[in-house]
Amino acid sequence: MGILAPWLRAGSLALIATFLIISPAAAQDLSPITNMLTSIGTALTGTLGRALGLVALAAVGILFLTGRMNWIFAGSVVVGLVILFGAATILAGF
Repeated sequence: MGILAPWLRAGSLALIATFLIISPAAAQDLSPITNMLTSIGTALTGTLGRALGLVALAAVGILFLTGRMNWIFAGSVVVGLVILFGAATILAGF
């Protein structure tokens, strides 16, 4: 243990010095990432999301019409739309 002790002390001092030096860099502005994620959320719950939901429901309707409906597919489309458009309410509940 005598050989590792100096390395352990030097390593811990280097780690502490690193955290003391980089502390101002940890307070950086994350607004570009926030803006991107907000834009994606707005797109999915806005007009684009409604149009995609309409196309998905139309596809389910056409499959029902032709008699080739897979019930698991229909259920996944409905559950996906409920989660997509109810996401704000679900998150507000947490």
